[in-house]
Amino acid sequence: MSTLVTSILARMAEVLRRPLDSIHYDSELSVLAPDSFVLVEMVIELQDEFGVRFDHSDMSDLRTVGDVIGLVERRLAA
Repeated sequence: MSTLVTSILARMAEVLRRPLDSIHYDSELSVLAPDSFVLVEMVIELQDEFGVRFDHSDMSDLRTVGDVIGLVERRLAA
């Protein structure tokens, strides 16, 4: 697992107030954070932490932790 992925997972665990070992690529965001406010907070924190910006359309496509990781990776590569 890359340092970037580890950092993303750690930040997500912190914001979602979940143990790191409970967050996996295929974990559904709706299960990890049923409150949409918490998901918005997580996205804002990830944008700030990694210096990336997500469009509104990006957020509607996020279903799993892997989706979030992939989006951060794509934004950093752009």
